[in-house]
Amino acid sequence: MHFATLHVYLTNRLLFCVLALTTFVYLLSGRLAPTFSRGQLAGRRLPSCLIIGARKGGTRAMLQFLSLHPKIRIVPQELHYFDDNATYNKGIEWYRSQMPFTDQPDVVVVEKTPAYFVSAVAPERVRLLDPSMKLILVVRDPVIRTVSDYTQVMHSKLSKGKPVAGFERSVFDSAGMVRACYKPILNSLYVIHLKRWLAYFPASQLQAAERFLQLEPKISADQLYFNRTKGFYCYHHPLQGNICLGNTKGRLHVKISPSTRARLKTFFHKYNQLFYACANRTFTCLLLHEY
Repeated sequence: MHFATLHVYLTNRLLFCVLALTTFVYLLSGRLAPTFSRGQLAGRRLPSCLIIGARKGGTRAMLQFLSLHPKIRIVPQELHYFDDNATYNKGIEWYRSQMPFTDQPDVVVVEKTPAYFVSAVAPERVRLLDPSMKLILVVRDPVIRTVSDYTQVMHSKLSKGKPVAGFERSVFDSAGMVRACYKPILNSLYVIHLKRWLAYFPASQLQAAERFLQLEPKISADQLYFNRTKGFYCYHHPLQGNICLGNTKGRLHVKISPSTRARLKTFFHKYNQLFYACANRTFTCLLLHEY
């Protein structure tokens, strides 16, 4: 079995997860618990925790592995409530209606929409809803994340019969400069988006991950197993049996040349340094060598 490495750091409101492999396992341990007070103790409750991104960073796996905990309820679909104006205008009661039902007052409700992280309007809207909202941010090597993002865009366009430009043509302009405004690149400039969130959810001293949500540990390593056919980790749910992520997860990335990888690594370096300063932590495993 191949084990992945996950480094977790957090502030009092924002949890950073740095994935060291494209296929990984999140071994949830420590204490997880709600720090909120809700008017409704039963029925459909607004979330107290959001997984805000990053896109193609492992957010779906994070959500599914969290769902193994008996005191966590997840929203299975991405709601785009805080980043999409039309959806936001449906109002808070619509948002509440999308939440899972629970009759337990100590349950943590988690919603995941990776588009929140890069949204210009989401941080303020989340703050207006709940200043004490817990935020989880999953980040990975920006080169690998960019390739994964491009791969997903490519498959989406091909399925619709649309033309697709090659990777190098997409990420570099005619002068050979990195196209910073190209979405898969822009989505990997973590510091730009993090600064918006820290304007509404100021960071404090980083703590141990075990203190983030503070629930009794219920997830063990034997609930997770490496699926060699798919090439990533799956999990055993006590009620639903063995579950793997969908076919869009773990797909082969497009191949990039060593020179392209080196150019992108150089480009992202300065942004990573700014990200470290913004997060008040150096993530030594953020730049990897997977190809």
